[in-house]
Amino acid sequence: MHDMYVMLWSTVAFLAAISVASERLVEIIKGLIPPLSKRQKDPGKEGWRAAVIHIIAVLSGILMAFLAKPVTKGIVPTTLTNFPGLLVVGLLASGGSGFWNAILSYLLQVKNIKKSEALRGLGK
Repeated sequence: MHDMYVMLWSTVAFLAAISVASERLVEIIKGLIPPLSKRQKDPGKEGWRAAVIHIIAVLSGILMAFLAKPVTKGIVPTTLTNFPGLLVVGLLASGGSGFWNAILSYLLQVKNIKKSEALRGLGK
């Protein structure tokens, strides 16, 4: 159980690092292409701008996941280091704050379960 718990935290840390790197790359690209960094008043144009940014975020996440592959061995499950796994990591990394809120909620529940198991083990 302990190894699985460590692997869970390692995987989340890996996803967080990929997410931050991906977000930085998106911000750099938006800085290089001024129309992407400015909200558009026309709803149609704003929709396209947002869609392009989402596509850039997904591609950035996938690129960062592939670039990080050499350092992932032993840190994250091997299913996340093969081609489909890296695509999934890239997609997850581009998920934004909604994704991270869900992950945080999940990790807090895991922590509470571990805490209650430890207390049960102590007879409390």
